[in-house]
Amino acid sequence: MEEKVLELKENGDLTDNIISKSDAHKNGICHGISAVALISNGKLLIQKRSLRKRGEPGKWDLSSAGHIDLDETPIDAAIREAYEEIGILIDKSELELIDTFLMKKKFSNGDSINHFTYLYVVKKNIDLNSVIMQETEVDEVKFVDKKEYMKLFDNDCMVEGIKYCGRVLDYID
Repeated sequence: MEEKVLELKENGDLTDNIISKSDAHKNGICHGISAVALISNGKLLIQKRSLRKRGEPGKWDLSSAGHIDLDETPIDAAIREAYEEIGILIDKSELELIDTFLMKKKFSNGDSINHFTYLYVVKKNIDLNSVIMQETEVDEVKFVDKKEYMKLFDNDCMVEGIKYCGRVLDYID
């Protein structure tokens, strides 16, 4: 069954329209995303997107991120995505909303994304060996400090959406 999402106005306000995720991307319709930056001992856990991913395969991204399902709040989606993608359990009380932003991009295949993103930080001690990567989503994970983050950013090794996530730098050494 095709994944459904709620259409949002570009300021993040809900509409009453339910659309398929594929239609949203085909037609550039705004919908919600939750992203999580997990900080452990002053370092950010980042994931390398699977080479099987349609969008930006092989690029580094925040700890986890994904679409907000119909029956979810942005917080619920953040918790679900962290568990699905990297096997990390997060409690609602650990999430700190640090920013919201709109990201729009057109791809060469004609698809467009129009994501209203909720960006959360979680400060939590994480053992890299406890990370369970979802093979269809994630190829690798690692911790980075601010210097390595900026090197990956400057060398165009990160997803485009990361350029909107500058506030995360305030949380890493």
